[in-house]
Amino acid sequence: MSGLKIYVIDTETSGLNSAYHEMTEIGIIRAFDRVQIHRNIKCDYPERANMDALRITNKNIEDLSHGFEKKVVVEECNKFFEEDGLTPAHRVIVAHNTPFDRKFLHALWASQNMEFPAHNWLDTISLIKEYAKNIGINKADKQKFNLHAACDLVGIKKFSGAHNAKVDSRNCFLLHKNLVEDKKVNYLPFIKTFPHILSNNNYDDIDMSILED
Repeated sequence: MSGLKIYVIDTETSGLNSAYHEMTEIGIIRAFDRVQIHRNIKCDYPERANMDALRITNKNIEDLSHGFEKKVVVEECNKFFEEDGLTPAHRVIVAHNTPFDRKFLHALWASQNMEFPAHNWLDTISLIKEYAKNIGINKADKQKFNLHAACDLVGIKKFSGAHNAKVDSRNCFLLHKNLVEDKKVNYLPFIKTFPHILSNNNYDDIDMSILED
């Protein structure tokens, strides 16, 4: 596992189905130098948006017609990744509920006939659940594990602005840093490898409970 570089990602979307809905925002933090890229993404099909998703992300249909073209976003993000001089096998994407972000990231890159340039994924939900177990919190306690609740559990002073890719990627970065560096949660067993193959449309189950307000 040596030589891996961490990237913290958050996405916002127009709904929950990556085959029908679209990414509306992406925020990426390169953990080793704390440089961030954030882009609002112009949707091709704003009329497909789920109204609950728009409410949660504080957007309206008109907002979805503004932003960067998908081709530009993918090219700029690829350039951002490539500045590390590494291969996809050496990059780890950290997110809160990685299956959700991964399926939309793969769909966006596939729409441009490109494969997403990172193979490894680390879910901060797995880390916060491990920490909760370590301090004696079990499933019967009904502890919430959405991003803000997770930050509160470890005592992080959060950036304000929920369901915003720029802010949520920063809060996820702080959560990962706190759990790994301060709480000493061993993250290595939780890294999973999911290379993006354009012909592969299989995604694992998504924990929908963390998408609550």
